[in-house]
Amino acid sequence: MLQADSSDAVVAASADTVEEADFDSTKAGYSAVEAMGTRAIGETNITSIFWAQKGLLTHGTGAWVFGFPNATVRADSQVSVSLTERDNNGTPFLGLATTQVLNVVPHADGTISVRYHVGWSSNIRVLFNFIIVN
Repeated sequence: MLQADSSDAVVAASADTVEEADFDSTKAGYSAVEAMGTRAIGETNITSIFWAQKGLLTHGTGAWVFGFPNATVRADSQVSVSLTERDNNGTPFLGLATTQVLNVVPHADGTISVRYHVGWSSNIRVLFNFIIVN
């Protein structure tokens, strides 16, 4: 179960946006040694790779500040975020709503700001999938 991360904060979202309390957020983290086998180039300066997911109930254009207590996030971290709908069982699917990640900003305090758009008139379950590389 998702523990409430005190580092998560609303920046600007629809007034009824809420983080899903029953969402299992952290999926995997890899050390630099483990990451070595995942690259396609001969050399790398990768020191860590972290993967996690967060779920929101939201709609419209908003921004959310996500915190990952078990990840190293710096202002110069490389962060990739995808966004999709989830069904009532938590399974991602291609639904009728459009979902877009508009901006992603890693911060020196260990948080990541994400501006997004969910094209639906009321709250729906969405999944943010994060890959953080240092």
